[in-house]
Amino acid sequence: MSRTSPRPRGGRATRTMRTGPWYRRIDWIASVWVVILIVPLLLVVRSRLPVLVRATSLTGIMGFAGAYMWGVSTMTAWFELPLGASLVRQLRETAARLALLVGLAALSLPALGWWYIFYLPYLCAVILYATPLRTGLAISTGICALAVAMAVLTHDLGIVSGTLGCSGSSLFVALSRIWEEVNERRLVKEVELASSMEREEIGRDVHDVLGHSLTLLTLKAEVAQRLVRVDPGAAEAELSEIIRFSRQALADVRATVTRLRTPDLASQVEASRTAFSAAAVRATIRGDARDVPLPQREVLAWALREATTNVARHAGACGVWVDLEPGHLRVVDDGVGAAGAPAGNGLTGLRERIEVSGGTLTVTSPAPSAPWNRDGESRESHGPGTELEVFL
Repeated sequence: MSRTSPRPRGGRATRTMRTGPWYRRIDWIASVWVVILIVPLLLVVRSRLPVLVRATSLTGIMGFAGAYMWGVSTMTAWFELPLGASLVRQLRETAARLALLVGLAALSLPALGWWYIFYLPYLCAVILYATPLRTGLAISTGICALAVAMAVLTHDLGIVSGTLGCSGSSLFVALSRIWEEVNERRLVKEVELASSMEREEIGRDVHDVLGHSLTLLTLKAEVAQRLVRVDPGAAEAELSEIIRFSRQALADVRATVTRLRTPDLASQVEASRTAFSAAAVRATIRGDARDVPLPQREVLAWALREATTNVARHAGACGVWVDLEPGHLRVVDDGVGAAGAPAGNGLTGLRERIEVSGGTLTVTSPAPSAPWNRDGESRESHGPGTELEVFL
């Protein structure tokens, strides 16, 4: 029931929508735990209850499994909530899903009886992963404590042990959630530390470039000022040196500023989404920038920026598909294509940047595997398209 794949905030980016066939839109890591529902399913099947009761209970269990898989695959996760969100905002979407799950589980109550407690870890998992840690722990702990207290009141050792076992499973889910929170904060601190080190490095570069260049230019200007009346030829030579050094200093400053403007991958994903929307291009983006290792983010951000520019300005596309994962970026559009067109300065520079990083860039037109055909999406019209793919 726990999600073993951490999804740190790192900037509060939103979840990218899963696309493609139905089986690709399911969060299998969180959904795999529904296989444990085979236990109550078998209990109902082997019971001697009336057929109608068994059929209703089986419908409830299978409906619960389907609703749980749908819920965990589509719900807003805790890291997507706004900072400082109110308790009502935290529980608004979760409450509807919990109500659906409880309602479906209630169908099996006549057959399961006290084994209804079997659903407890699933409900706690939804609460823990859809709300901030403090809220999730408080609610799930309260539910487990209430369940144990009610079980103790029955004075039935089997019911008590079963309830304690399900509460223990909920504890495991809570520990997994705590681990993800710790991992998230660690990754956020790593990003902040990397940004801080980069700022310090850029600050040193600016100081070194401007300090050295301005000192040299000042000295040269003073020499030229002294020579302008005594030796105009020498003064002119000094002025030429001043011009040469000032141009070099300007180039150094521009190079440093370019480093300052290096795009952040998560920010670039959102910027690309905005650019596609402004250009009336339907964008489907799959993958999370935060899953990409830090050393790869800069290069993939440059690649996504260049691809976005080409699609928004030149492709004449109706739709664009972006696949992002560690070491890989794939951008496919359904535009007019680029067959026979020479590579521009942007793509040439991007290719050089990627090759320096040990990666490869391929641009293919027509697109060899068009998503609009693969996913069965119907479109009124589309061109051959272009595929840009980067491997690191």
